[in-house]
Amino acid sequence: MDLHVEVAPEVLGRVPFPGTNFELLITNSFFTMLLVMGGLLIVGTLIARRSTLIPGHVQAVFELLAEFMLNLVESAAGKTFARRIFPLVGGVFIFILFANFSGLLPGMETIHWDVDGYDIPVLRPPSADLNMTIAMALVTFMAVQFFGISAHGFIGRIKHMADPPFLFPIEVISEFSRIISLSFRLFGNVFAGEVLLGVMYTIASIIKISVVGLLIPVVFLYLEVLFGAIQALVFALLTLIYIVLASAHHDEGHEEPAAEQEVASQASSSESVPHGSVSGD
Repeated sequence: MDLHVEVAPEVLGRVPFPGTNFELLITNSFFTMLLVMGGLLIVGTLIARRSTLIPGHVQAVFELLAEFMLNLVESAAGKTFARRIFPLVGGVFIFILFANFSGLLPGMETIHWDVDGYDIPVLRPPSADLNMTIAMALVTFMAVQFFGISAHGFIGRIKHMADPPFLFPIEVISEFSRIISLSFRLFGNVFAGEVLLGVMYTIASIIKISVVGLLIPVVFLYLEVLFGAIQALVFALLTLIYIVLASAHHDEGHEEPAAEQEVASQASSSESVPHGSVSGD
């Protein structure tokens, strides 16, 4: 087994646009991304149409993921605002999660295509392509600006970043640096995991001892499942935090914490009532 390591995605084909010199490059990571998106759309549509009160295995998995993310979003943004941003945050999490997991499927980077005399892998995890991770980071960046302007207005958004005024240049640099940090963090972890798996598979094929050859890749496969889930969660949580910070008001809090304080005060007052004053059945 030959170890193949390539930072840039390989081009499978080109789609020219009539009347222009522009060509759409179909890379192996772009092709895999289309497969992941198509699979999620098909499975999501089937689940929505065939959903039952007692969910099956597939429906239960998706409901568990959705409920998990909804609870996280509500805990950070409150119930009212969470309903607005949950589709974005939840969609980012599910897409990156399955994009990361696609690198663990059989045939990934082992099925090759002859292009101009070179054998290149047909499939490559989308998250192992820096172009895709930058695109996801740009989506987060635009969403942060959109919700920040929606909450404060354009001038209010500038004032929100310039409080105090001398921090405004730092805030601008910080906003744009998030594109680099989000994209390179996801790309670096997923790409490093793919290289590590390739090295482990190569070592296992060289050893040629059945038990050791099976155990070495399996251990790292489980680690990649864990790391893939963690990276998807980190990206989604950072997106959530950035949006909440951009849309938050300094002098206003969420309605939910206020409600929680009222409930807590009622609970404390009820605890102060003697048990004897409460009538029993």
